[in-house]
Amino acid sequence: MMYSFYVERDSFLHRLDPRVKIIGTVVGIAVIMLFNDPTFLVPLFFVTLLYGRLLGKVEIKEQLRLLKPLLPIVIITIIVWPLIYKPRLVGLLFGLSFAFRLLTFGLLTFILLMTTQQRELILGFVRLGMPYEFGLTISIALRYIPTLYLLTRNIMDAQMARGWEMEKGNFIVRTKRMTVVLIPLLVASLKTAHELSIALESRALGASKKRTFLYDIKMSGKDYAATFVVVLLFALALYVRYGLGLGHVRIYG
Repeated sequence: MMYSFYVERDSFLHRLDPRVKIIGTVVGIAVIMLFNDPTFLVPLFFVTLLYGRLLGKVEIKEQLRLLKPLLPIVIITIIVWPLIYKPRLVGLLFGLSFAFRLLTFGLLTFILLMTTQQRELILGFVRLGMPYEFGLTISIALRYIPTLYLLTRNIMDAQMARGWEMEKGNFIVRTKRMTVVLIPLLVASLKTAHELSIALESRALGASKKRTFLYDIKMSGKDYAATFVVVLLFALALYVRYGLGLGHVRIYG
């Protein structure tokens, strides 16, 4: 079974053309890549939270809940950087920097998925000039994120109901115990992929090169205005980074 991040809300982002949201997400990720200074990346993370709350009407606690699967990677990033970079305090700051960069990447992607239906997302990729199969592949790949997350939670709940204890023992013991989750998750993932392939074949995917759509998308005035704002903000970020030389700290050399 495939799950979706999409939540039905009456918001500005929900009414926006999917092409604008896709472009905005890509531009947002590019902007985050421009900076590595924590004094820039930490505020940008909270600005992204407010962006999802004010324009998408997605509660902040909902956004933070979706970031929970990224916490192990975030913790590892924060721990490793002080070990490989000296002085330690500077390494810790870089660890925080890259951790917040990762969280902001995830948040931008999740906001896109929470405010855009799958058919609109595919149409957005197609209308941007990508092949339908490419758009469908990206859309399905993105939908696998919540699918695997919920499958993992369901498997863990089922195992805990059978007396499985994850919190006890040292790191090695707990890692070994995770096999009772990983094996069922692998089996369920393969089963889901097999069912998906059957569904695509039953709908004759790829039988015709030219596709028609029951629903289509069309840019309106607010979509062009939003695109202009996105381009303007990207230009501002480029000016801050390269014109003023702010937001980037040389790590080596």
